[in-house]
Amino acid sequence: MICYKKNFFSIQKYNIFMLKDEIQFSNDQHSLVIQLNSFEPKIKWIKNDNSDIISFEFCINKKKSSYKFATHIGKLLKEFMNGKVCFQGINSHYKIAQFIQKRNYGSIVRMRSIQNEELVTCKIIKQGRAEFEQEFRNEVVALQFLKHKNIPKLREYYIETHHNYIIYEFIEGASLDNYIKKNILNKDQIYKIMKDLLSVVQYLHQEGFSHQNIKLENIYYCTMLDQITLIDFGQQKSNNFINLRQVQSLNSLSTKDFTDLTSFTSREFSIEKDYLDCGLIFFQLITRKILTNQDLLTSDQKRKFHQLVYEINNQNVSKFIMKLFNYSNLQCQGKLNFVQDIDELIYKRRN
Repeated sequence: MICYKKNFFSIQKYNIFMLKDEIQFSNDQHSLVIQLNSFEPKIKWIKNDNSDIISFEFCINKKKSSYKFATHIGKLLKEFMNGKVCFQGINSHYKIAQFIQKRNYGSIVRMRSIQNEELVTCKIIKQGRAEFEQEFRNEVVALQFLKHKNIPKLREYYIETHHNYIIYEFIEGASLDNYIKKNILNKDQIYKIMKDLLSVVQYLHQEGFSHQNIKLENIYYCTMLDQITLIDFGQQKSNNFINLRQVQSLNSLSTKDFTDLTSFTSREFSIEKDYLDCGLIFFQLITRKILTNQDLLTSDQKRKFHQLVYEINNQNVSKFIMKLFNYSNLQCQGKLNFVQDIDELIYKRRN
């Protein structure tokens, strides 16, 4: 594939090579390398009147360069870069179709592609606060690494003037906090939700991640598919940056940014926190009593909660929830497998 760069009074021809970790634009005199899974440079796609991509513009060290190509090449390049290179100019590609949730950092919306009307889900993050910027980068890095059916697939990510955007493939259903306000889940649905949740948490821990923010509003449930999607990885922690080295996003950061991000994602890594959150989710789904971690800060609050758990009329369920809450005390006694435990609960319910 070839492209052209206009340089003052001349036009230079470049060959394009799409490789595993980078894209190369090169000729006999010059070479440009764009690292994949990165935050720099930011790519802005230019379209013609038919909405076909005919060139892209990027800025490095405040210097802008533009490369032009045939429309079929533009389509291939963008598809190859999606989710791997930071973009700009989101308004040329998407329009907001529906507001889903207001969050502290911004909002979650559904967007529609201007090109083909396809719906996607988007997380809009406000700029201006360091923790929001860290959470944006933190989530992008995690989703570039993690691949699981119950984790949203990263489509694209944008850094604009006032907001950052994370585009996911369309997430079906509604958040569980909203769903249970209008619907009653039966026991089979609850057990299936918990099995899927524990399966994805187990996968995270095997990959060296802990989610750290598992709650009803971060779990989307689709009744038709009987499937959950765990979202919002902005607060995730990782204890394995050796594996994350393959994500080139980290290499594109300044030394300070890299230090901040590694500190942000590795501090307070806690598998125990994820399982405690899962236990709280199970309790809320079974009892329809809404609680948060803030309701369990003091010893007295914890004691009252434990009493509520023991009052659940299914002894097997109450024991399982307490097992999730006592993970730190149980792990030293041997390997735990909560997915297997939930399978046993399902078996006992059906027999």
